[in-house]
Amino acid sequence: MLYSHPDKLLHKHLNNVFKIGDELLKRKYINFKNYDIKDIQLLNKSNLLYHDLGKATKYFQDYLYEAENKIWRNSTCNNELKNHGLLSGVLSFIILLYTSGKLHLGFLSYMIVSRHHTSMQNYNDYFSGISEKSSKHLLKQFESIDKCEFQALLDDIDIDFNFKKYSVNDFQSDVECIGSLKLKKTLKQTLHNPETFLLLNFLFSLLVFSDKLEAICHGKELAFEDYLEDIFSRGDIPSHLVDEYKKTLKPKNKEIACLREQIFNDVQGGVSCLDLDKKILSVNLPTGSGKTLTVLKAALSLRERLKMEKGYNPRIIYVLPFTSVIDQNHTVFKDVIKSEESGILLKHHYMSEKVYKYENVEAKMEEYDENLGEHLVESWDSEIVVSTFVQLLHSVFTNRNSKLKKFHNMAGSIIILDEVQNIPYKYWELVKNIFNSIAEYLNCYFIFMTATMPLIFSEEEKEILELAQNKEIYFKKFDRIKINTGLIESPMVLDEFKLFISGEISRYKDGSFLIVANTIKSSISIYNHICEKFKDEWEVFYLSTNIIPAERVARINLIKEGNKRKIIVSTQMIEAGVDIDIDRVYRDFGPMDSIIQTAGRCKREGGGKKGTVTLVKLIDENNSDKPYSEYVYDRLLLEKSMNVLKNRSIIDENEIFDLAKEYYGHIKSSSGDSSYDLYEDIRTLRYKNAFDPASNKDAFQLIEQEFKTADVFIELDDKACSVWKQYCDIIERYKGFERKSALNKIRKDFYAYVISVPEKAVLKHLDVDDGCITYVSRHMISNVYDLNTGFMRNELADYIC
Repeated sequence: MLYSHPDKLLHKHLNNVFKIGDELLKRKYINFKNYDIKDIQLLNKSNLLYHDLGKATKYFQDYLYEAENKIWRNSTCNNELKNHGLLSGVLSFIILLYTSGKLHLGFLSYMIVSRHHTSMQNYNDYFSGISEKSSKHLLKQFESIDKCEFQALLDDIDIDFNFKKYSVNDFQSDVECIGSLKLKKTLKQTLHNPETFLLLNFLFSLLVFSDKLEAICHGKELAFEDYLEDIFSRGDIPSHLVDEYKKTLKPKNKEIACLREQIFNDVQGGVSCLDLDKKILSVNLPTGSGKTLTVLKAALSLRERLKMEKGYNPRIIYVLPFTSVIDQNHTVFKDVIKSEESGILLKHHYMSEKVYKYENVEAKMEEYDENLGEHLVESWDSEIVVSTFVQLLHSVFTNRNSKLKKFHNMAGSIIILDEVQNIPYKYWELVKNIFNSIAEYLNCYFIFMTATMPLIFSEEEKEILELAQNKEIYFKKFDRIKINTGLIESPMVLDEFKLFISGEISRYKDGSFLIVANTIKSSISIYNHICEKFKDEWEVFYLSTNIIPAERVARINLIKEGNKRKIIVSTQMIEAGVDIDIDRVYRDFGPMDSIIQTAGRCKREGGGKKGTVTLVKLIDENNSDKPYSEYVYDRLLLEKSMNVLKNRSIIDENEIFDLAKEYYGHIKSSSGDSSYDLYEDIRTLRYKNAFDPASNKDAFQLIEQEFKTADVFIELDDKACSVWKQYCDIIERYKGFERKSALNKIRKDFYAYVISVPEKAVLKHLDVDDGCITYVSRHMISNVYDLNTGFMRNELADYIC
């Protein structure tokens, strides 16, 4: 008998994985043009049924026996010959080719199956991977297979292939074929296109998800069939829930509320009359216009139309650029939907708990097994997923199996990108080309949502359809603020700005102040000055990523709830959808979209006198008068912003739409060629080139890290002390999956006390071990962490926000 895992027969594992993945494919609404659905079904079936055929070797079976019985004889246990991935891929190629006669399908199955435990590699590497050494290993593995047992296995999984008559010479010949230059050239024209890239990712995802689900259920002695009904059943979320929730809100300003209602109805009208062949959509509206609820209603309404008219029920994937806003939006969605079930609404980012909740027959909330729950969370198995740009884009632009396992759940979904201007301009063309392909082949709808719409797609050229049909009217109607740009032509050093801002605070006796700096260093310097001058008269708050997340959340809540006049000093983290309303804003110069986003924190609810946003240009006198903006922003963005703003001293809010359009026009005409090179890598299936920074410094990276960082745990209070003890206990007691599972339980509480700091700054105080969390105990805090401004940085590392 052949086994896949201890006490698990190989044919049962393969059949179970097939049942899961085949059922998943049947429920997907896909639209590949050059791949017939029957071929896709055949390819998927082959991947699922053949993915572990390499475990049939004597080497792997001996390994399982020795591992189960803890007999370490140094014979085959640590031998490369026990590895099964490459052999499984080769056998998949051979059987699919012999049974279907379709060479390209056999090779695609070889690509997927041979790498399902690791990462996809470059197209050429699949040929060169069949080296002289690997060919010898493959031959030894093949010769070790018991032909009768293997034939029985094929019969058990209902595969019509006569393995008994398949000779060693046949195998050698087929292995040589896979590694041949002739095959590479033959397949190149058929496979080198973005459609094949997406099909590979989709089927790879189905295999990885199904294989892991079955393995988890077996390892935990769970019947996977018990979970399939729950996983495959789809929940209903009626769009009228948004209308009911809106009735509970109490507007602060009737005029603004009336305008928001007009916008809300306009967008819903756009969805009602939408041509469903148009799949790239936008909601381009002013800050503070109620976009979050408007787009949620739009997505739910579109989902209802697709279910009724097209017969499928899309998931909704809502992503934001920063984790700091996810909790805020997830809470709103939860209040709207009134459900705690993870299958209905799911939050996923690196700090979130990977717990999957469901409602039992008694209407009480329970949790799935830890490993199963984590798998479902990381695979985005929910009706509405709230996550980050990083999670979304690095699950499209990736070669890693751990990231790709959610890709199949993107198929047929409605994907909302909130604050889409945060996609770096060098990737605009790449995103445009691949998103168009995803919309076409995977039947996805994209909704780009922002007050400052980048020119990734052109509305004028009908590449994107705006759902707010009267958006330009709304931009003209919002007239809550003015932006004063007169000071950016006269740069100031920090001491000059401190005198200036002190005068402003003393001069204007009404309302609250927000001061936004570009770097940690400048923000702390400004905050300390203001505290020294005004802390007895004002509430003064400091916000930046230099303070732990738990403290950031607490301070934002205090800012929103307090009625006293306040002064807030922050870095640009305040731009990320933080829902506060301030009368006067002062911002160090930055790119146009960042300026507009910061301005969105000013007079959000309107009423009374206009709010004022004042731009300044701060320079570092200790570094040749370098602008602080150049420490954190691309010079091209700063240059184009200055060009748009020059010769203008006052900008009214109703001019912002036209200014943003002009700014993005300049950016688009100046964008580099990163997108072209990456798109070529993707089109030609060069996975490692496109997505592995270790192989190619120009590989896709949404967030480029120009310096090495260290994660630091700050034991700030009793709760931090408790969670650190739990962490240490887990590290000491557990290993492997048990450790991962235990850590997942404390993830949310643990990372509330962790900050990421430039390693140079940490080394000034503490030793750093690669891959480990650096610990700051309570008795060390006074020397390392300031309770007001966070981690104490050295001069070399202070320029990072």
